[in-house]
Amino acid sequence: MSIRPDEQSPATPRDKRKRRAAWGVTFLVVAILAAVGVALLLTRYMDARVAAVRVPTSGVVVAQVDIPVATPIKPEWLGVVPWPVTALPPGAASEPAALVGQVAIVPITRGEAVLPSKLATAGARSGLATLLPAGMRAVAVRVDDVVGVAGFLHPGDRVDVIVTMQPREGVPYTSKIVLQNVKVLAVGQHLELRGKDAEKPNPVTVATLMVTGDESERLALSASKGQLLLSLRALGDEELVDTKGITPPVLFASAAQEPRVAASEPAKPRTRVAARPAPAEPAKEKQVVEILRGDLYEKRNFEAKESRR
Repeated sequence: MSIRPDEQSPATPRDKRKRRAAWGVTFLVVAILAAVGVALLLTRYMDARVAAVRVPTSGVVVAQVDIPVATPIKPEWLGVVPWPVTALPPGAASEPAALVGQVAIVPITRGEAVLPSKLATAGARSGLATLLPAGMRAVAVRVDDVVGVAGFLHPGDRVDVIVTMQPREGVPYTSKIVLQNVKVLAVGQHLELRGKDAEKPNPVTVATLMVTGDESERLALSASKGQLLLSLRALGDEELVDTKGITPPVLFASAAQEPRVAASEPAKPRTRVAARPAPAEPAKEKQVVEILRGDLYEKRNFEAKESRR
């Protein structure tokens, strides 16, 4: 026997709860799917934006360690990093093998591109000669704590060379700047100082200067016939000055010409000091005499006379 639709039993409260739960689950699933779809769309959009502004790069050889000067470059000192092609340094290498064995003529810091301008010519040996430009000479001079600026002279500094000597017999000794703005190539056996060594005094006995051929002759004569003094220049100061030199008579004459107070100038008024008041004379001692006359009583004072000795 079949049941007609109009004869079906009405939905119970339990059935209604099940239907609401089913609708809730369905809504939650749809919301999750929608969120995932939105996230995927945003990710694709951002990737497209990044791809649109991404700059093409090319490999550039850089230093993986601090490379010292006048030292052949080793393979483990080099690495390759991506570099924007729009900002490639001129002459930058892309293969480390092309730079292995070459000699640095300036310090190269870690992460810095290794460029031909920082390297000696191909085939150059390590040592001080690689640091000399064409036409320049390296001359070593003997120094001490005084001549070498108390040990604060470092490779790369600029100095003036002052010599004190007697030009000829019967002429006073003269001090004169003979060389200016001379580069210090090395101090002692150090071509460069790094870290704490560059901050503390470094007493040495020899300094190597970079000079021209003519300057090397002047430096040699000054060192052999006179006494040298190195004057440290300020960083970036390359100005050349014209000095006349100085002799002991000129030195003492200039000291005697220091400004003095002219005799014609009126003397400054003196402050008067009040004289001390004279000590007061001590009060004279008085003697009191009491006189009694019957019913009368009288008191009289008499000054005591100084006793004679």
